[in-house]
Amino acid sequence: MKTSRLLLTGAAVLALLASCATTKKQMADNLDEVAITCAPEVLVVKSGKIDATVSMSFPKDYFYERATLVVTPVLVYEGGQRTGEATIYQGEKVKANYVAIPRAGKTVRKSVSFDYVPGMELCHLELRCVLVYGENKINIPAIKVADGCNSTYLLAIGSGEMDQKPDGFQLITEHTTETSIMFDVNSAYVKDNAHNNTAISLYKSYLKELEQDERYRITGTEIVAYASPEGGVELNQNLSERRADAAVKTWKKNAGITADTLSIRSMGQDWEGFQEAMANSDIEDKDLILRVLSMYSDPAVRESEIRNLSFIYDDIKNEVFPGLRRATFVVSAEHTGYSDEELLELAQNQLAMLSEPEVLHLASITGTIEGKKFYNRLAAERFKSVTGYYNLAYIALLEDKKEVAASYLDRCPGDKDALNLKGVIEMRYGNYSEARRLFTEAGTPAARKNLGTLAILEGDYKAAAELLDGTGSVNEVLSLILAGDAAKALSIAGCDTPRDNYIAAVAAARMGDAERVRGYLSEARKDPDYAKRAAKDVEFVDFR
Repeated sequence: MKTSRLLLTGAAVLALLASCATTKKQMADNLDEVAITCAPEVLVVKSGKIDATVSMSFPKDYFYERATLVVTPVLVYEGGQRTGEATIYQGEKVKANYVAIPRAGKTVRKSVSFDYVPGMELCHLELRCVLVYGENKINIPAIKVADGCNSTYLLAIGSGEMDQKPDGFQLITEHTTETSIMFDVNSAYVKDNAHNNTAISLYKSYLKELEQDERYRITGTEIVAYASPEGGVELNQNLSERRADAAVKTWKKNAGITADTLSIRSMGQDWEGFQEAMANSDIEDKDLILRVLSMYSDPAVRESEIRNLSFIYDDIKNEVFPGLRRATFVVSAEHTGYSDEELLELAQNQLAMLSEPEVLHLASITGTIEGKKFYNRLAAERFKSVTGYYNLAYIALLEDKKEVAASYLDRCPGDKDALNLKGVIEMRYGNYSEARRLFTEAGTPAARKNLGTLAILEGDYKAAAELLDGTGSVNEVLSLILAGDAAKALSIAGCDTPRDNYIAAVAAARMGDAERVRGYLSEARKDPDYAKRAAKDVEFVDFR
């Protein structure tokens, strides 16, 4: 640790001698014994502040009983200086309320703090002292106690990390349509009634539409037959198999589908269908009944318990069971949507026919910011699209229009990504406490990155490194350096940008790797801003 000595000029000593005689001479003779240290010796910017502690050790018999010493810390930097709060030390017989220094000697410590401003990277901390006795004042030459300032944490990108919402557009989508024919209790006979005729008619119409639309391709057809949970497990299994056979014959007769194109399944008792039908019924205490029945995994036991519910059994038999006696025909088809080229062409004169995902996809593939704004705004206004409002807020933040972004985010209640963006706004305003609350509530990967960035900005580097570990954040490597793990930082450092290279150079410098420092700095200096920073950065003082 650097130690400074408090010295008086010869003229100052003579002036004191003239006014104080031998007692004052004793104080002057021991001035060079006052030891001054500063921690840290190289100043550090942390959370927007430059903090240090200055210690002064006054030896025995140094401080004259009737003298005072005014000590003012001053931070001198490129373009200016900042003056800290003065401290006045007094001898034992001075009638004042300053810091008393006894003849026996004393070590005193004073914390100093300065708000960081650009230019303080090249600075030094000095003490300006005035010795006072009676009417006499002696200005002592400034004493430098710290030299240079480390500002590495300012490499953090504090504007917040955020993701644009996906547009939800899929070129290939899967579609499934179901239609069912119904059976009477304990029957596998397909009745010629209005319901079954309508189901068959709808099925034939749907198949025809698929065949005529070149964007659709049928990928599968399936018959699934069921029985209601009554009559016994074995009987129901046999019954659902007979219903499946009857359905196959019906579909072949009416739609011309051969058996080898069908996948056929017999499900037996339809417990899942029973649960859904019960939940949608008007039966009293249905939720309690379902919870009780769910305790039994054996189908036979469940069926028995249903019968035991004699007080509502008739309701179940009349309202729930009929809809479970069925065979369902399932058609699966693949739909090919519009290509990017087709969408861009449709946007010229048929924009009104496009769906929300298609409009949002136009915003994604449009090359201009104005185009992205237009299509996202269209989706927001036409479909009340949360994604549209969110992406408009995202674009506004890219332009640093915080108030505009906030107004769009108000249209996204409860959305986790929107909470993260609200946190970004608060972080940019410097409202760190509110930003932390929003990031925590959001809980998204981007929000976790932003919590790590907040930890850097607030000076908690260990927490930052833990939060950012493995996230790929723009501040991950920097957090490791600040937390003292330069080796790990260098092992994952990227080289894609001048900033990446600069941060890697800092990690290499802390490891004493001169060759890698030169290599990374060579790339970083291609950006004039980083070249200028490197010339002043105390991280590289041993590598110039």
